[in-house]
Amino acid sequence: MQILPLKQIEPIASYLYEKNLQNSNYVEYIPTTLEDIKSALMNKFNDQSFYYIEDDNHIIGILGFEKIDAESVNVWGPIVNNTSEEYLTALKETWDTLLNNHPDIKYCHISLHKDHILNNSKLKRLHAGYVETQYTLEIQQPPLPIDQQHQMTPFSKPYYYSFDKLHSNSFKHSDISSDDIIQSLGENHALYLYIAEGLVKGYIYLSIDTPKKLATIPNLASHHDYRKQGIAFQMIHFATTKAFNHDDVETVRIYVDSKKHEQIQLLYEKVGFKIVNETHHFKYVRTF
Repeated sequence: MQILPLKQIEPIASYLYEKNLQNSNYVEYIPTTLEDIKSALMNKFNDQSFYYIEDDNHIIGILGFEKIDAESVNVWGPIVNNTSEEYLTALKETWDTLLNNHPDIKYCHISLHKDHILNNSKLKRLHAGYVETQYTLEIQQPPLPIDQQHQMTPFSKPYYYSFDKLHSNSFKHSDISSDDIIQSLGENHALYLYIAEGLVKGYIYLSIDTPKKLATIPNLASHHDYRKQGIAFQMIHFATTKAFNHDDVETVRIYVDSKKHEQIQLLYEKVGFKIVNETHHFKYVRTF
C-alpha cells in the first residue's frame, strides 16, 4: 500500500465518480458528473493538495484539499474502500501529509452522507468534529390550505432598507447579497416579504428552474424579535403554494441546516415536505 500525489486524471476521476454514486462514500463537494470531476482535478488541485492510496495497482482511497480562501478548504473525501485498521492508518497518514503541505490552513470542512462509512466516530481520527446536518426536503404537491390569512407581499423598493438589514443580519457570511437577490427578480425568481404592523418581519426567496420542473427556496429569514410566532411556517406555506401555481413546477425543494430534527418536524413536515437526503457537516480546526 502506498500514498501517491495526483498523477493520472482518468482513473482517479472514474474512481471518484463511481464512489460518489454510493451513499456509503458520498462527499458533498465532489461534482456529480465525470467531466466536471476531471475538470476540477485538473484546475483545482496539484500534487501537494490531492493524494490517492493505491494497493496492488488499485486505487483504494482518496483525499484532497480544495482551497476556499487563505485559511479554509473543502475536503474531497475522505473516501476509502473499507474501514479496516490498515486503510484507516493510511488515511490518517494522507491527512497529516496534506496538513503539513498547507501550514496556513486553519479550517477543513467535511460533508458526508449520513450513511457514509467514515461518518461520526471514525472521523475522530482526523480530529474533525460534528457541526450540523443539512436536510434536503421536497414536496410534490401543493400544501393543504390553511385558515390563517397570509401577510405576504411581493418585494418593492420602499422596503429595500428593511429587507437588506434583515438579510445581512441573518446571513452574515453568505455569498449572496440582498442586491444579488433583488437583481435576479423576474419571471422565475420572486421575493416575498412578511409585513405586519408596518414592519418587515420576514422574507422568503423563491427560484424556479423551468427545464428541471423544480422550484427551490434558497433563502428565508424571520426577524429574531418575532420568532416562534408562526411566521416561518406561513412564509414556507405561501411560497410553496405560489411555486405550484407555476405550470412547470412538479417539485419544490429546500435545504435546511440544523442540529435539531425537531425543527424539521415542527416546520417543514407540517407544510408537507419530506426528507429525501441528509448530509452531515464536520469541521477540523487547526490549533496553532
